[in-house]
Amino acid sequence: MGPEIEIKGVSLQYAQHIILEKITHRFEAGKCHVVMGPNGGGKTSLLRSILGLTPFKGEININWLGDKGRIGYVPQKATFEPSLPLTVMDFILLNQSRFPLFFRANKKHQQVALQQLARVGMADRALLRMGQLSGGEQQRVLFAQALLDDPDLLILDEPTTGMDDQGVRYFESLLTELVKEKKTVIAVHHDISAVRRLQAQVHVVNRTLLDSGSVSEVLQPAKIEQLFNHYGSAKRTTNMTPDTNKKAEVA
Repeated sequence: MGPEIEIKGVSLQYAQHIILEKITHRFEAGKCHVVMGPNGGGKTSLLRSILGLTPFKGEININWLGDKGRIGYVPQKATFEPSLPLTVMDFILLNQSRFPLFFRANKKHQQVALQQLARVGMADRALLRMGQLSGGEQQRVLFAQALLDDPDLLILDEPTTGMDDQGVRYFESLLTELVKEKKTVIAVHHDISAVRRLQAQVHVVNRTLLDSGSVSEVLQPAKIEQLFNHYGSAKRTTNMTPDTNKKAEVA
């Protein structure tokens, strides 16, 4: 089972610019959690703090229920030089075996790589160079890479960026599987309609934690505009509307 994440008084700032301010919260174990909020609200900084990639004040505890488990991570995006001769299969094998590419890959590793790529609908792209893929296809490969070690905690920063509808369907299906396996998933997401389909716990972050609860509790039309305004501003700064069938670009 995935871990519980406990956050105590977490603050983060660069020079005089406050990014996060005294956030205290708990992400329940074995659930899917979606972090939402306006641009610049600190969502990515919160994920990076949990991963230990960004210095912060306060305390973050990853409370494993048994032995320490594995963590998978998908960044918001990665850039691959189109001329770089790194195929999709090479990329997965590198992350799976941790051996240089000039080491001969064994058939077992190749089979596992193809299985993971098939889970995200990318097995037929295995011999293409990473730089030849669209941004959404690259995200699907990054997602497959994050699943290689069968992580108990999966942290995703805008994982569907650039994905077409088919890619989003693969992603949502896999998240459903992971939650059934009692993994803990924390994802930054910007699309209210998609979040409703996930039936996740929603946490709205805008420098502080503004709201937290089920989709039906947090994403009420009457609350959305207030929740997704930029911190300290009475001016509406996002394209949020009470029409929850529309996409909300609030990442």
